[in-house]
Amino acid sequence: MKFIILDLDDTLLCGDCEKEWINFLILKGLLDGDDYSSRLSQFDIDYRKGILNFEEYSTYIQKPIKGLSRDKVDIFINEFIKKNIEALTDNLTEKLLIEAKSSDNVLIASGSHDFLVKGFADFFQIDSSIGTPVEVKNNIFSGSLSGEPTFKDGKVRAVEKWCFDNNLKIKDSIFYSDSINDLPMFESCGEPIVVNPDDKLKKIAVERSYKIISRKLI
Repeated sequence: MKFIILDLDDTLLCGDCEKEWINFLILKGLLDGDDYSSRLSQFDIDYRKGILNFEEYSTYIQKPIKGLSRDKVDIFINEFIKKNIEALTDNLTEKLLIEAKSSDNVLIASGSHDFLVKGFADFFQIDSSIGTPVEVKNNIFSGSLSGEPTFKDGKVRAVEKWCFDNNLKIKDSIFYSDSINDLPMFESCGEPIVVNPDDKLKKIAVERSYKIISRKLI
């Protein structure tokens, strides 16, 4: 049995979907472009350091959709993906999708918000996905989270629950990711595969003999 778990941003995608989502919301007039650059840069720095305040970040990301219906947000997501899919995918994306669809089980597991992760999973025709869970009450986005962010150990816990529900084991999976924040997942899976790692993750990957993939060589 072949079981593949894919991180989304900078792994299955060749960019960051939430960064591009924010750009999309600015173009729609739903976010202030002047505030965008400094806020997002700081969030990205904190994420790379592993100190991101996810609730603060989530509040910022969800502010434009707070109070909107799921149907309205789905329309935005579909428009966003169609406009950005070419820029967010490359040859490695295609290769990973072929690999995933040849497996017995495949899961996209991302720290990005679940409504975006599911949007890409649906686009790629992948049935199962996990992302940071947002709260939707009476079909309306509340702007809050409904559970633990799928970040670091939180991603492991979410994946373990999904595996339990689907009669699978995380230790049997092949896991692809680019991020040092996914070290707990690399340590939990059966076969870790590192995609375009930064220096810190690359050092660990080399020390532990993790397979390393470079997008530039695909």
